Amino acid sequence: KAVKAARGNRREVVGKMLETIRTSLRAAGITATVSGREKTLFSIYRKMTEKHLSFAQVLDIYGFRILVDDVDGCYRALGVLHRLYKPIPGKFKDYIAIPKANGYQSLHTKLIGPYGTPLEVQIRTQAMHRTAEAGVASHWLYKDANHHAIAQAQRETQGWLQSLLEIQTESGDSA
Repeated sequence: KAVKAARGNRREVVGKMLETIRTSLRAAGITATVSGREKTLFSIYRKMTEKHLSFAQVLDIYGFRILVDDVDGCYRALGVLHRLYKPIPGKFKDYIAIPKANGYQSLHTKLIGPYGTPLEVQIRTQAMHRTAEAGVASHWLYKDANHHAIAQAQRETQGWLQSLLEIQTESGDSA
């Protein structure tokens, strides 16, 4: 009932926000691909139970992703969004300046959209998106179409892993 009351006509809400974001980015001279979605009922339920949240505390019922050409575009797009919708204090993460240990990079911001609707936006470059979607290895495999270089990288990685196994075996024998 809470979801139904909060979202109204969800396609209309997502559609309006998508168009507003696209228009605002274009007006700022930022070339971007923008996509959006509504979190499923099961995802909302799972987040509420796993994190012990009330429905009102789930701030990413609507999620949007903005893909731009370069890092400067990420921060410029963030500025556009923060002028467009009110940022929620303490709900901004800069994984570009401080990447996660696995190499993930993106800007995450939570905002109050139209009708008081909370939304989350992820902003990243195309290269960051490839890494996020397919892992760290995908980035260098994608950039390097030279099959010889890929085979060489695979051999080097295999050699490195083999040396780790040897070190581990030697350490186990002496203990």
